[in-house]
Amino acid sequence: MKAFKYLLIVVFLYQFGNVYAQDTLRIKVMTYNIRFGELASLEELASHIKSFNPDFVALQEIDCKTDRGERAPHQIGRDYISELAYFTKMFGVYGKTIDYKGGYYGIGILSRYPYIDTKKTFLPWPDKAHERRALLEGLFEIGEDTICFASTHLDYQLPKTREAQTAFITEHFNDYRYPVVLGGDFNTAPSSKEIKYNMLENWFLATDYGFTVPAWNPKRKIDYIFARPKQGWKIVRTQTVQSVLSDHLPIVTELEYVKY
Repeated sequence: MKAFKYLLIVVFLYQFGNVYAQDTLRIKVMTYNIRFGELASLEELASHIKSFNPDFVALQEIDCKTDRGERAPHQIGRDYISELAYFTKMFGVYGKTIDYKGGYYGIGILSRYPYIDTKKTFLPWPDKAHERRALLEGLFEIGEDTICFASTHLDYQLPKTREAQTAFITEHFNDYRYPVVLGGDFNTAPSSKEIKYNMLENWFLATDYGFTVPAWNPKRKIDYIFARPKQGWKIVRTQTVQSVLSDHLPIVTELEYVKY
């Protein structure tokens, strides 16, 4: 009888463990503003990204077929997202925010997994004299799971514009059907209203508070990874990577999400 009871306990624990494993999603994500490739080649940037073996990467300051002249002569005419996808062996998604220097300038996503759908949404733009900003998102298949991964790059001049943009992003993902992970350059500190109230109160902060700019002497944090819903996420490990291939330091975070 005792042996039978022990057998039941073992079976229960085995089944419970399997259910827990199936209901927990683990991903490694990265966010990286690459400064339009001014300080490194696309091959170097791709090798750096690939070395962390991420599942998803949110990219900012991504050129496509631009000509910046002497600022980045080695990048003239190159399609950044396509080449980064090729060198990293990942899927690439591009979102143009403005026409620039004979080509385009914007944000991007790299993914290890195929996408179901992608979408670019322009963010609030109250001052038309400033650069337009956008939110790029994709719905991705991870085995039997589905996740939304997104990239953004907020206005760098006006706090009120960033407040409107972070409020818009939060509202955009309210009651979203799938878990969401968002990476980006928010151009503001954790203590700012736009981060403290619109993001930290509504999102899970999936990084620490390590400074991210400038890369050669970091003094401020303006790059972040957030996740929704706020409950259910756990940081397995996170790091702000020391690197001088851009003026921003990339952030790499491994996350777990308990689905039920």
